[in-house]
Amino acid sequence: MNYSTNSVSMNQKLKMIPCSNCGEPMPELRLTRAGFSYCVNCSEAGLGEGRKQGVPIMMGEGDHTWIETVIMDANQYEQYLKQEKAEAALEKTNKAEVLDFDKEDKKNLFGPVQIKDVEPKE
Repeated sequence: MNYSTNSVSMNQKLKMIPCSNCGEPMPELRLTRAGFSYCVNCSEAGLGEGRKQGVPIMMGEGDHTWIETVIMDANQYEQYLKQEKAEAALEKTNKAEVLDFDKEDKKNLFGPVQIKDVEPKE
């Protein structure tokens, strides 16, 4: 069998425009097709619209849970961190009950079985 491949020439002359951040030339297609006014280098450095952050969020209940990743820009992420910090600082009112079993040993159990004091009372 004879397979033919069509190769695309990468030596095309693209119309270049200046990056809105650094002023270096970038392809005009990046602005017209993708809507970015800044170059790839500025985007990777977080200089464009700001660095993106991903936060894992657990969704669902019981055995029907899944993890979704929410992508946020820098401002949204800062707001998220402030809210997480504020929630962690709140006083937890419904804490788990702490039992001191040294004090609880002398109490009787409820139900058909009771623990009785072995030593007679005087």
